[in-house]
Formats: sequence, C-alpha cells, structure tokens
Amino acid sequence: MRILEITRDEVPKDPLIIVPIGSIEQHGPHLPPLGTDSIIANYVAAEVERKMRNKALLYPLIAIGSSMEHTGFVGTTWVRFESLIRYLLDFIESVSAWNPIGVVFVNGHGGNVDALNIVVKEWNYSGGVSPRAYHYYVYNRRVIDYITRYFPSFGHADAVEASLIAAIDKNLVRWDRITDIEASGNINVFRTIDVSKTGIIGSLRRDLVRPEIGFEILRFMVDDLLKQIRDIYGITINNEGNNA
Repeated sequence: MRILEITRDEVPKDPLIIVPIGSIEQHGPHLPPLGTDSIIANYVAAEVERKMRNKALLYPLIAIGSSMEHTGFVGTTWVRFESLIRYLLDFIESVSAWNPIGVVFVNGHGGNVDALNIVVKEWNYSGGVSPRAYHYYVYNRRVIDYITRYFPSFGHADAVEASLIAAIDKNLVRWDRITDIEASGNINVFRTIDVSKTGIIGSLRRDLVRPEIGFEILRFMVDDLLKQIRDIYGITINNEGNNA
C-alpha cells in the first residue's frame, strides 16, 4: 500500500513502513536530471512494497539528502547531516504512535549512510522503543560483491549507475553524452569537483553500460532487501509476492 493513496481506516495493522531516500546531485552530463540515487532507491522500495502487498506501507521518496560532497556542481541540493538526522528521528517518533512493526529506510546515496546509521542506532538503542528501525543501503557489501561480478569497480555516475538507470528507463540516459572516462578519488574525504572535474568517479564507456545487467543488479537488491526484512522482522514473503 502507498500512504498517499489510502485513508486512515485503510492503514494496515502493524505495517512495515518503507521509506526510500536518495539525493538531488550531479551525476555527470549523461545521467538523469540530478535524481539518479533517488530513482534507484524509489524503484527498489516500490518493488519490495509490491511483493509484500498489504503488509508494507510505502512512503513517498525523501529526495533531498546529505550531498555536500558534490558542492560546486550546479543543481546539487543538500541538507546538513544534523538536519537529516533530526528529521528522520522525528519521522520515526511520529509514526511510532500507531505501532508499525518497523521502519525501513531504503537508501540510494552514499552521503546519507553516516546520518542514517546514527538515526537507526539512536532510535533502536533508546530503550527498546518500537518500531525497530533499519537502514538498507542499496550498495551494501553483498550488492557490491554482486556488482563486481560484472563490472571492474563501482564509483559515482559510472557505468554501473548508468546501467541501473538504463534498466529502469533507458530514455533517462543521455547516451550521446557518454564519453570514455577513467577517474579515481576519495569523495568520502574530498569534494567530487576537487578530484574529478567531470563529476564521474570510476569507469565509463558506452560499451560498459548494459541495461540487462542493470536489471539483474536491481533484482538482486530487491531480493536482498526482502531477505533482510525476513530476518529482522520475521515477515515471510512467498514467491507470488504475498506475505504470510
């Protein structure tokens, strides 16, 4: 179910709340209007909600995250870490009043990771208060291991992200703007613009962008998140997309 499309009387009992969170930031000249991370997070969250049907309650995307590493590129929009932390803690507190089984943040942006980890720990460590919060980063170690079966590396606005976006909607990719790029740099420490004037980190070539592999990675993300939900919340989802 989608929270924006139902009445208060249609909210399921003990739902699992799913909240996609991404960013609005540059992804080079070739990827979609600044929303790559948001589009991917929203896709994964919506697929999980679809498979869980009436047990999951999907919230609208939180599109603006902590993207200060991309300051200097036009269009990049961010909030401070402390602002995001406070906002998300307030969100969990507000929904806790009607006893959901949990709150799962489906995060598509690396810059949000530290803030979300703090949110989850602060909430869950505060004395056993329900609902239990969980941060699912779509590029967790399991997913990265899967990605590197097909790609030499994973960076930012590279062939991996281009393949994921092309799998969701090939018309979002500006194919004529893809050029051969190899760039490296640590954007966990330095601004992207200071290590890559193109805004791209990693490998990008037209022949490396493979929508069919992007779809396989997206499917892996969805299945991986469903497994974490089973393990953490004890919710069983069968192959037909019904929950038991």
